[in-house]
Amino acid sequence: MHKRLVTFTLAVLIATPLIATAAGADRTPGSVPAAVDQLLARDMIQPAQMHLKMAGFGPDRVDGMSDVPMADAVRHYQAMQGLPISSLMDEPTRRVMFPGFQAADEG
Repeated sequence: MHKRLVTFTLAVLIATPLIATAAGADRTPGSVPAAVDQLLARDMIQPAQMHLKMAGFGPDRVDGMSDVPMADAVRHYQAMQGLPISSLMDEPTRRVMFPGFQAADEG
């Protein structure tokens, strides 16, 4: 049992930097893949939903959940703002929607 635990621990220690690099931890700000950038907390999604709803883009619910109606609303918002259309609350979209927005690593 102890030998398995040591082997597992070593595997995790070796794999972690490889996974971080593959996920883009070594990229410069603004170049995060859209799928990774979409991993937002509810407290970021809910204000975006409120903003979209007040601007007339929907979605119907303001619940902090990223779903199909939210993606549709974001896509329409991006088109109206002249942003690249990704249907995601990506960094360029957040910068337009929330003018004072700064990524955490831009501090």
